[in-house]
Amino acid sequence: MTNITPTAISDELEGRPVHIQYGGVKMDLPRLDDSAHLPTSVIIIGMAAVSRGWKNLTQEEKINFMAAILAYLTREYPLLEHELDHKSGDKIKDIGLIIDAWAVESKADPKA
Repeated sequence: MTNITPTAISDELEGRPVHIQYGGVKMDLPRLDDSAHLPTSVIIIGMAAVSRGWKNLTQEEKINFMAAILAYLTREYPLLEHELDHKSGDKIKDIGLIIDAWAVESKADPKA
């Protein structure tokens, strides 16, 4: 039997969060390249999208990706659902904008 011990979690891995505000909801999200802090569900759906490339995904696969991300975001930030329901004229577009901002800010240089 092979016994694998989880890697250690340390303060060095704390990582800088991505700050996004949607309406009145301020979100501090883990960077998308920070597997120490991303939930496994986001890693799974992200790997599936990256492995095929966004442009190669079917419309159904893109919707499934967005649904998984939205489930995570509304679990972590329950007020996000209220903001989407009461302030968004195009929920799918706004969810896409949030995901895009998360991806862009994850790549941003904190020293810039």
